[in-house]
Amino acid sequence: KTRVAVLGASGYTGCEITRLLAVHPELTISAMTAERSAGLDYPAVFPHLGGLDLPKMTKTDEVDWSNVDAVFCCLPHGTTQEIISGLPGEMPVVDLSADFRLRDVNVYEEWYGAPHTAPKLQKKAVYGLTEINRDNIQGARLVANPGCYPTSIQLPLVPLLEGGLISPEDIIIDAKSGVSGAGRGNKQAFLYTEVAEGLHSYGVTRHRHMPEIEQGLSDAIDAEVRVSFTPHLMPMSRGMQSTMYVKLSGSIKVEDLRESLKLRFEHERFVRVRAVHVCK
Repeated sequence: KTRVAVLGASGYTGCEITRLLAVHPELTISAMTAERSAGLDYPAVFPHLGGLDLPKMTKTDEVDWSNVDAVFCCLPHGTTQEIISGLPGEMPVVDLSADFRLRDVNVYEEWYGAPHTAPKLQKKAVYGLTEINRDNIQGARLVANPGCYPTSIQLPLVPLLEGGLISPEDIIIDAKSGVSGAGRGNKQAFLYTEVAEGLHSYGVTRHRHMPEIEQGLSDAIDAEVRVSFTPHLMPMSRGMQSTMYVKLSGSIKVEDLRESLKLRFEHERFVRVRAVHVCK
C-alpha cells in the first residue's frame, strides 16, 4: 500500500480526509500531525473515528519521512507554502488549503493579504478539479485541491461555457454553505447564538474564492470571465448549495443544458445530474 501522511489532522478538513483515507484499499496512513494535539490518539480529538487503526498525532518536525510516500496537507492557508517547500525530494502532495490554487502569485497576494513564499513551487501545481482536469492531475507532483464554492460552481458552468451553451457575461451565483466550511477556530461570527435561526451573506465582492472561480471559468473559454458571487452562511454544520443564473446562447433551451451536463458527467462517480425540477 502507499503510505500517506496527513498534515493538520485535527481540523475539519483533516478529519474528513482521514476518514476517507482510512478505508481506502490502496492507502495506509503512516503519519498524522497536529501541533497543539501532538502526542494524542486521534479519538481524543474526533471520537467518532475511534474504531480506525491510526497512528498517534505528532508535530510536523517529528515525522519520519522515510515512512511516507505521499502527503495530504490540510493546514491553513499561509502556512502550507513553507511546509511543502521543506518536504524531502519530489514527494507527491495533495494540498487542501488555498495556497496553490491561484496560478498568479500576485493575485494570491491581493486576495490573501500576504506574499506567496513559494512561487517556484506554484509553477508545478496542478489545479485538482478531477472531473475537469483529470489528464493534468495524473502524475502531478503537487495537486491543489479546489475550494468548496469553486467546486460547486465550476462543475456545472465549465462544461456549459466550453460548449458555448451559455453566455460568459452576467453570470450570477447565489451560494450557501454550512458553518464547518469556516474551519474549527474559535471565532465570534460562528458561535451558535450568532448563526442559529438566521441567514446572512458575507465576503460580498471580496470572498477569497472569487478569483479561483473566475480563473476556472476563464480557462474554459480562454477569455476573461467575471461573475457576481454572493456567499451566505447557513445555520447547519455542513453542506452547500450554489444556484447559478445564466443567459442562454442563441436558440439554446434549458433542456439542452441538462442534456449537456448529463453526457459530460454520466461516467463520473461523484457527480449526479438530477432530473428536471428535482433540486434535492
